[in-house]
Amino acid sequence: MNFLGVGPAELIVILVVALIFVGPERLPKLAADIARTIREIRKYTGSIAAEFNEVIQEFEKDTAEDRSKWKEIGQGLTDASRSLTEAMKQAHADAATAGATPPPAAITAPGAAAMADGNGTTAPPAADVTATLPVAGEPPSPAPAANGAAPAPTEPAHGPR
Repeated sequence: MNFLGVGPAELIVILVVALIFVGPERLPKLAADIARTIREIRKYTGSIAAEFNEVIQEFEKDTAEDRSKWKEIGQGLTDASRSLTEAMKQAHADAATAGATPPPAAITAPGAAAMADGNGTTAPPAADVTATLPVAGEPPSPAPAANGAAPAPTEPAHGPR
């Protein structure tokens, strides 16, 4: 029997010390006061716990509809992600079996000279797609000329830096 980490031997020692300090006349009243205080504390903590549980249940009732909506949204996102992944895998598999997948460097390399079209012939040179983005406050750079000549130099609109 262990109550709050106090065994029978420790309890006897506590009672003997209390009997010595309080005295035999006031010990029963002290014990009754302690018991009453413990009952009141338990009653208050019980009522607080019941009120807390009531608030939690009310909150769950109020948010049940929202939770079901979010659950549906989450399920929709999961399904969409799953179908997109399956479509990507299928497209990759189809491209791999067709053998028409150009190497990634040929697709992304700007100014690539030519690419094989699958028939052993060569496609015309691709246009240089490297774009120059304007720096804040400067006008955009002119596009390169179609014949490969360098564009005519222009003066900046804002003057020298």
